[in-house]
Amino acid sequence: MALENIVSGFLSKLFGNKNASVGDVIKETINEVVNGGPVPQQPSQPAQRGADPQVEQSIANDGYVWQSRLWRRHVMAQMFRLLHGKRDLPMSEANYDRLVNRRMIGYTWRMIKNEMHAQAKLWHDDREQFAERNRWFNIGVVEDMARNLNNADGPELLRRLQNVDSPEKMCEALRNVDWEKGNKSAAWFDAYKGAGAYFTMKNLILFHNCLVHLPMGQVLDRDASFVYLKELNARPGVTGHDMFVEMMKLITDNNFDWRG
Repeated sequence: MALENIVSGFLSKLFGNKNASVGDVIKETINEVVNGGPVPQQPSQPAQRGADPQVEQSIANDGYVWQSRLWRRHVMAQMFRLLHGKRDLPMSEANYDRLVNRRMIGYTWRMIKNEMHAQAKLWHDDREQFAERNRWFNIGVVEDMARNLNNADGPELLRRLQNVDSPEKMCEALRNVDWEKGNKSAAWFDAYKGAGAYFTMKNLILFHNCLVHLPMGQVLDRDASFVYLKELNARPGVTGHDMFVEMMKLITDNNFDWRG
């Protein structure tokens, strides 16, 4: 089977059926390649439309495709690496804090610039995901980072931020910032922890059969667990530490084995 046909078929299945999971589409495509024929489709499945030529061209150009339904799974993988530190260490918040605090100040600034660039794209493409990410990394975090700069760029960035009224202007404000002389921002650290915990829980609930256990013993189903998580993420005053505690409880309550 020619490569272009494989790619075209994969994209048709992925984007033509909103109910299809990425994993199921991958399995079906592998079956077609290995066994020489498609998996029989259920009659109730909706008709599939052709792949977007722009998406195919994106893969041909750089091997990347924008797929919002992957739900930032790399964040969950990173979270578990930081939780354990080393594979033989017990999972703990102390491991996480120690390893994140090892990262240099340059990492925090490069990360926030990349994050704001991604948010600027999401502002136009996916407002729901924009809100999820801006809940943690937002102008308040950037302001705290600016206050921790020990040079003229700190006050200058704070001045620029007063005129920020769109994600694009945030990206412009962050250009050419000298971050070498500065301290790490506590607001950035809290946002990094909160966002990591949120997207880890989102993946655990949606893809790993983890369910929220309420204090009175009630266990929510998958949909209700996801609603609980979204409401928690939107609740004012919930800190990164609070979200992290919820994540640890979800992992423990479901006996989730991250190495499984």
